Amino acid sequence: MKKQREKIFEYLRRKDGTPFPDETIRKWYEARAYVLHRLNETGFRADAQEHLHVNIMSDSPLMLSAVRQLALTAHFINFDEENADHTLRNRTVITIVSHNPHIREELEREEYLSNMPKYCMLTLYDSEPENADSYLDIELRVAERADTDVTACQTLTMDDADASAFLQTKSPEEVYSVDTAKAVYASRMYGLGTLIDTLPAENIHDATRYALALDFFQYQKLRAPLEPLVNAHRWLANPIKAKGGLSNVFCADCFALRANDMAKSIPDGEARDMLTLWGQYNEPLSRSEHARWNADKLIMGYRPLSTEEHLVDESLHHDKKKQKRYRDGLKNNAADPAHIDICSYAELRRIDPDSLKLDSFMVLAIPRILEMQRG
Repeated sequence: MKKQREKIFEYLRRKDGTPFPDETIRKWYEARAYVLHRLNETGFRADAQEHLHVNIMSDSPLMLSAVRQLALTAHFINFDEENADHTLRNRTVITIVSHNPHIREELEREEYLSNMPKYCMLTLYDSEPENADSYLDIELRVAERADTDVTACQTLTMDDADASAFLQTKSPEEVYSVDTAKAVYASRMYGLGTLIDTLPAENIHDATRYALALDFFQYQKLRAPLEPLVNAHRWLANPIKAKGGLSNVFCADCFALRANDMAKSIPDGEARDMLTLWGQYNEPLSRSEHARWNADKLIMGYRPLSTEEHLVDESLHHDKKKQKRYRDGLKNNAADPAHIDICSYAELRRIDPDSLKLDSFMVLAIPRILEMQRG
């Protein structure tokens, strides 16, 4: 696959429209390169009762940027959103070693996790966990020392020294720009029109239903010339457009981890066609993709709809055009964007079933993009 390197984080803006400091942007790039490197071989079987646990050994700007990147990237197929025992949901656990009494406020800064700590499972020092029943697949813990109670999980430790040592092995271009080719191809999963829109919202995880859409995507969309992801004029003029473009990068950053999950899910001793395997595991992959999307949106400053906004939305149920205008108005409000799909997978099935089809199609398209990369 042809590579194209672009600057992407410079276009993000705070909710008040002001730019982020250059040093913050540098830390985002550095954290992305480091975290993707450390997660390179991580993955889980679809039926694995284990999870990833990462100890972040300081609350420095680089390490808090690493927390941000982990929350954007560390999403796996075995997340079990509906397990009644929250300890068995296989969430990715991030423990931050900190002595800062204001660490929550620090995490909720737009530089780092923004709205996510309000909705994910969060334990601050010795306090009782908040949001234990959260539908998010990321759990945050803040402690004065690393968490050594890490049974039934894969563990990683990240610290400033290790990150600095890794970054010194990379060229500035490799760190401070991003190969956006996969993100551009990911963006082409949208806009397939009637090939997706007209499919009934039943049997959404049956891979055979997407055969025509996949053929069109593989032989038309993927073969079209590669164009830049960044549209500088549009991204600077509209912060929501910039966040939408970056969402394709965050999605594509998970492709390798999705492939790791698939490789580990092949039954021992069996030879399986990989495209068939992605179809077989369409439902848990789709659930994981929605969990990833939730984290993406919360970190980018979106929030779920309030009770009052849900009531207004439901009152428009019989006028789909008005309902769509209302939803679009909420999510395009740059000062306080809200999205109706930030919710559990079960709730999504009720309020916006058509969006489930896109998740199901997306995870079937990923191996086609990865094949292009190898070829």
